[in-house]
Amino acid sequence: MLLARKAALCAAFFSLVLPAWPRNAAADAEIAPGPGSFSFVDARGDASKTMTVYTYLPKELPARSARIVFVMHGVGKNARGYRDAWIAPADRYGLLVVAPRFDQKQWSGGAYSYSSITAPDGKLRDASLWSFSVIEHLFDAVRAATGNPAERYFIYGHSEGGQFVHRLVLLLPDARYARAIVANAGWYMMPAFDTRYPYGLGNAPVTRESLAKSLGRDVVIMLGELDRDSNHPQLRRTPQAMAQGANRHERGEAFFKEARGRAAELGVPFGWHIQGVPGAGHENSKMSRPAAAALMEH
Repeated sequence: MLLARKAALCAAFFSLVLPAWPRNAAADAEIAPGPGSFSFVDARGDASKTMTVYTYLPKELPARSARIVFVMHGVGKNARGYRDAWIAPADRYGLLVVAPRFDQKQWSGGAYSYSSITAPDGKLRDASLWSFSVIEHLFDAVRAATGNPAERYFIYGHSEGGQFVHRLVLLLPDARYARAIVANAGWYMMPAFDTRYPYGLGNAPVTRESLAKSLGRDVVIMLGELDRDSNHPQLRRTPQAMAQGANRHERGEAFFKEARGRAAELGVPFGWHIQGVPGAGHENSKMSRPAAAALMEH
């Protein structure tokens, strides 16, 4: 009787979950060599959204043996362009590039880089519905599609993508990345409990224990040495953002310093690094190659 009940429950579960995967989703798609794309519905998250995911797999490299790298776009939502900037590094290092597009219609109001953790009424949403959790779910979908046995992925984000990646680091302390690179973010979620989210940890689902774990992970804060334009049209100028620094370079250095100080205060190992990129301003095209090299140092 008990076994029959369990079987019925399993059947009901799969009847609900499986239809959420479209025929061309990652679970069914074959990721072929060269540039490509597929549609993804997050059956384990918000199944009402459909996402285009751009990919690149070097020729003659089996997808099952490639290192999986997520490349997170900036405010322009140009996931395909971000994918293209990683083609040369992918060929050099043997990478499967996965660049999901969080479009403005479905992920508006900062839902891509920070606001997906709360509902319109201000209450915390289940973590499975956060934008950050999409990466964990998509990782499993890509592995299922390719037979890739990797237990870890790499992740890189530039500009708003850098905002996305550093919040993933702090909000998902057990995320399965091997190394995360935060490049030229415009402003940060400072690791300070006395500053309210999204500029700090106040009122966010972060504890001292989870923060300690995040600070011990392998994270690189990568800053273009020329990304110092205090009048950049896309630079946030709220009082909270300006308190972090006058430009992106200053803010990145302040974020790293704050994180290092918090690790010392908690008495825990600090696994983060900071790296400058000479000759690079706020330009993803000049950050992708050094970022790929930094990932491969892992």
